[in-house]
Amino acid sequence: MLGLKDEFSRLVTVYLLWTASWIFAGGLFEVYFFSLGMSLQDIFLADALLFVASMFTIPLFRGFKCRDSMMIGIAVSILSVLLLFLFPYKEAAYAFRLIGGITHIFFWVPFNTLYYEFRKGNHAILGALYYSIYPLLSLVLPALAGLIAVSLGFPTLFIIAMACLALTALACWFFAENRSYSYDFIAAIKSFSGLRSIIFMEGFTAAVIIGVTLAIMPLIYVSGPLEFGILISLSTIFAVLATIVTAKMSDDMKRRREFLLPVVACFAIAVIFTSRSWDLLSFFIGLGLVNFFSRIFFPLPLALAVDNTRSKIVDSMVGREFMLNSGRLAGALFGYLVFVYSDIQTVLLLEGIVLLAYIPVFENRKRKLARH
Repeated sequence: MLGLKDEFSRLVTVYLLWTASWIFAGGLFEVYFFSLGMSLQDIFLADALLFVASMFTIPLFRGFKCRDSMMIGIAVSILSVLLLFLFPYKEAAYAFRLIGGITHIFFWVPFNTLYYEFRKGNHAILGALYYSIYPLLSLVLPALAGLIAVSLGFPTLFIIAMACLALTALACWFFAENRSYSYDFIAAIKSFSGLRSIIFMEGFTAAVIIGVTLAIMPLIYVSGPLEFGILISLSTIFAVLATIVTAKMSDDMKRRREFLLPVVACFAIAVIFTSRSWDLLSFFIGLGLVNFFSRIFFPLPLALAVDNTRSKIVDSMVGREFMLNSGRLAGALFGYLVFVYSDIQTVLLLEGIVLLAYIPVFENRKRKLARH
């Protein structure tokens, strides 16, 4: 039998390969379809579709085997990238995001359940590692993906992404345990009493800001794949160290509320500043600040969710994923409607203002949270 450290390191290896695959597959998604003539509004709508499938698939299941389910998620991902490879059309953008959303139940819920089985009181440290891997890889891979797209073309980039996903499938097959978990969807939602509105707000604001609006907004300033990739890579330089250090401080203090709320305020102010950027340099500074504070922020609500789990870890992961994606979908549709009548800068501005509302929502619910 493998020791806990061996199990955990192998699980992290699967996550590294998965994340690298998606940086290659989707990191330049917006650039690719912008180059094919899609408008920013079209791309925004496509990105919003990523959260639709999970809303309908999560309530349908009552359990899973971790490795088998993750393998299905990886296979679905390969299929979605194959669509990009075969069909360079607007419709493929919508299909890519819609199909990709299925991975929220098939890959993410089993992975998160296994990952947080290793909790030993260091929930924020686990969250910091969880959320720092993406920006760590993003220091290099977006620029590399841009270079590949420029020199060899997007089809070659998609082939590499599918090869990485195939390698992820091999690692998952050999490294991930095929533990069986069962859950009751209603019980999973009820297990988050006191946290549901907080998790919804996280999805509605922070997740949409990072995953949708700021994934598209760089196209205002740079539209070439290499320039876009370099911009994304450079903007993540200071995020990783700050995330790990501050999450460790939070675990030491055991006072997540006092730590979280100032970070949310700084995060929101950085978003508002970025929405008012006037040139590439100011946008780059704003994006760097947003990445800095967002990577401090994201591990903390996740740590609170794990801290306050009143039932099985699988229930908390299922309930959290559903509420988070509910917020993401609502926030993305809200942003799209604003975009239809205004511009993406206004979308980001309003999202930053709404993000400030996370603070009173959190304060209103704190009596139901465990004291930390």
